[in-house]
Amino acid sequence: MTPLMLVHCWLMGSVRHDIPALAQLDSKHVLFLKGGNKMRNKMSSVMRIVEKMAREKNAWYDIKSDWDYDKVTKMWDAISTEFKAKYCQTKRKTQINYHTVYRNMTDANAFNNPRNKKEKAKRLAMQQQQQAAMV
Repeated sequence: MTPLMLVHCWLMGSVRHDIPALAQLDSKHVLFLKGGNKMRNKMSSVMRIVEKMAREKNAWYDIKSDWDYDKVTKMWDAISTEFKAKYCQTKRKTQINYHTVYRNMTDANAFNNPRNKKEKAKRLAMQQQQQAAMV
């Protein structure tokens, strides 16, 4: 799921597929999925950053029922260049998914969480160990 797809699903859901907006789901709604709550929390974290950026550009609607396809598209157009420049830089040529965006946000400490710094340091140490083992 790309970041744009996440934004659409989070704010509007899918009437055709009878799927509610993911923002309406609570942790109890995803308990039956393996890792469902963790996945929902990651989506929520990415959407908090999207909301923050959209509010800065005055492109966010507070009333959840006001969101439609055109408003989501306009909001994404307002933030997409900055969002992609900050969080979607990768070596991959295909479309980036929200898991990678979440990891990039964590690396950039977008969530202002001290734990993220520890996780980044741990990941860098593991990469250095792997590189040392290859040599």
